[in-house]
Order: sequence, then structure tokens, then C-alpha cells
Amino acid sequence: MSRRKGQLHLTLSVQGTGYHPGSWRHPDVSNVKLHEPAYYYSLAQTAERGRFDMLLLDQTSIGERLRAAGREPGLPFEPFTLLGALASVTKHIGLGASVSTSVIEPFAVARQLAALDHLSDGRTAWLASAVDLYEPKRRLGGPPELSLAQRNERKKEFIEVAARLWDSWEDDAVIIDRREGRYIDSDKVHLIHHTGQHFKVRGPLSIPRPPQGHPVRIGISSAWDNRNGNDLDTPELVISSRPLIEAAADFYQKLQKRRAVNGYSAAGVKVLTTLSPIIGATEAEARHKAAELQELVDPKTGIAILSDLLNLDLTGYSLDGPLPDIPGLLEAVKASGIEAATLRELSSQIVKLTGTKIFVGTPEQLADWMEDWYQAYGSDGFHLQLPLLPGGLDEFVAQVIPVLQRRGLFRTEYTGTTLRDHLGLEAPVGVRISKEG
Repeated sequence: MSRRKGQLHLTLSVQGTGYHPGSWRHPDVSNVKLHEPAYYYSLAQTAERGRFDMLLLDQTSIGERLRAAGREPGLPFEPFTLLGALASVTKHIGLGASVSTSVIEPFAVARQLAALDHLSDGRTAWLASAVDLYEPKRRLGGPPELSLAQRNERKKEFIEVAARLWDSWEDDAVIIDRREGRYIDSDKVHLIHHTGQHFKVRGPLSIPRPPQGHPVRIGISSAWDNRNGNDLDTPELVISSRPLIEAAADFYQKLQKRRAVNGYSAAGVKVLTTLSPIIGATEAEARHKAAELQELVDPKTGIAILSDLLNLDLTGYSLDGPLPDIPGLLEAVKASGIEAATLRELSSQIVKLTGTKIFVGTPEQLADWMEDWYQAYGSDGFHLQLPLLPGGLDEFVAQVIPVLQRRGLFRTEYTGTTLRDHLGLEAPVGVRISKEG
């Protein structure tokens, strides 16, 4: 196979002080206060210094049972508010957050995302989630309890309505004709008159079309959980959790074929593999760091995370008995390549169970692995879920990014202005709507 051309993409996911359970207990983060904005400003600026494509505020990883256990801090800030603040302290890096389509109304979200895209000069992305995220549900109340099928239907309609609202303004609707006294060409602002199963929206949006046309939409797919993987024809950035290269390359190939069958171009989507690297000057040092993190894992935290992953309460099972024969559990363990005979053993490897690739080694070894994965078409790049923040990000930017740049695998400067520019994605063509809707 000929050498793959181009450069890989890198995005950073932010959840608390890292993705390793108990990372907030690590001595290196003793001075971090998650309710202080300076922490997030520093992360975004460091990632931008490393020329990352995007930073994603992740509020989907702290599920209901884990939150009830009170053992992980999560994200204390409302994500859209924090994105607006991050846009003011950065210039290039893309900025994304998740949206609970089961709770919030599409008009409000479309308006917020359009405003953020204008405020950031076109750097916004969003992850539409059918999961009932706890924080917005508590804040807004939301509709009655919905089944999984109903939540997915609502999510699909939500995405459709948001797109139509962004297209309710034509790109050249703002004319600012001072001589004629016309700020907007009203013939280029349209009602959408949407009436569906879950939403009734007249429109138009109260803000001009976003600089990117539509903010970049993110989708999620894992090797064993298909709850969020049913609509991969439309997301433009797919985050894939498949730790084995064979499975990742197979998914990548099938996704492109599926898109082609449905009339989508291969260039219209980027696939990034979740990666959780622990690096050291030597392999021994990296393994020592991994062992230190492992000592912070509390079995009850692992069981709470596992219960959220399977949507099943496992707290009544013995930690030291054999793995219970529960639908989905053994399949998840097998897909992740984990060897565990008890729930206690499994709880210590919970990050692997999510499908995230854990790499332990030196910066050069990590760069080798990333290059091999990229060349084998395992993905178009990597979505970093670092075990420990901010130190893990500082190390990656200082020690791994330069290696990738020397090899020509990663940008040395931003060459565009929008997130779509960074990812090589074209802006969607606005769908024109008649004045009658």
C-alpha cells in the first residue's frame, strides 16, 4: 500500500482533571479548582499552542449512577457559557460541546450555536446526544420520560430543525444599506414552518446564518455500544472508540462505503480514534506513571461507570465473585480485549472497557504508533482523552507534537480560520426555503 498523504487531526476532550477514574486525587492536580475559569483558559491555550484542531467540553462521560455516587467531579460550568469565554481567550482552535436533545429545544440551541460561531469567527462544533444528561434535565425540567427509540427520534428531528433554522437566513441577507435605510434584505430571511412529532417551530432564527454555514456536527461510535451509532451518514466528525487497528480500519472502510451508498462524499467526514496516552522519558517511567494512576481507582467508582455504560445497576453484585452473566457485559469485555475474572478486576480497567486505546510508552513510541495507525487508515487522527490534566496535555504538546511535526504528520501552523478549515470540511450549502415555508 502506498504511503498515505496528508496530515492527521488532533482534538482534545476535557472532563474534570482527566479521564482516568480518580485523577482528581492525584498530587499533581492538588491546586486545580474545576470551578475556576483560569483552568479551562489554560487548557484551551495550551491545546492551541499545540495546533490542535478542536477542544471538546465533555459532559457525557459522567453518567447518572456515577454522579449519584459523588466520586467524580465532572464539568461544573454550563458548556455553552464556558465556550463563549474560551472563544475570547483563543484565536484558532475549534470549540465544541455536547447537547442533550432529549431536554433542550432546538430553537434555543440553534441560536446559541449560531451566536458562538459568530463570536468565535467560525470555530464551533456540537455533539447531539440522545442521553438524558443530568445537568440540563435538572435545570430545564424537559419533556416526560422517553424511551430510547423516542429519544433517538427526537434527536433526529432536533438536528433537522437546527439545520433548517441556520438555513433560514441566506448568506447575504445582511446588506447594511445605509442610503436606503435597509439593514436586512427581508426577502432572504425565511420562515421554516416545521411541524413534527416532537417540535413545532415557525422560525426564522433571530441571528444571521453562522460563518461555517452550520457548526460542525460530531457523532460517536464504539465497538460494542450502538446506541449513538445509528446516524453516521450525517455527522462530519466521528469519534470512534476501537482500540484494535483491525476493528478500527474495518469500521473506517465500512463507514465510507455506507456514506457512498447514501450519496455522501468520503471527504465530508473525518474519523478520529479515542486515545489515552501515558508517556515517560523511558518505558519504565511511563509504566510507573500508569501504576500511580491505577492506585487511585476506587472499585465503587469503576462499578458506577460500568453501570452507566450498560444502563444497568451492578452495585448488588459481588466485587470478588465471577463476572455476572449480564447481556452486554461479556461482549464489552471481549471487544475491549480485557482479561478480568471479577468485577473488582474489571473496575481497575474501566477506561479500556469504554473502547479508548490506552498507550503507555515514550513520546517517540507514541508517535510511531500514531503514524502506523494513520497509515493503516485506522482513522484520520485522534481524539485525546488524557488520563491526567493539565500535566498530560503539557507533556503531549511539548514532547509528542514536535515529533509528529518533524515527520510531516501534523501542522506547524494553522492555515485556515474556521474549524471546517482545520478539518478540511466544506461548508454546507444553504437549503433555500420559500417565503410561504
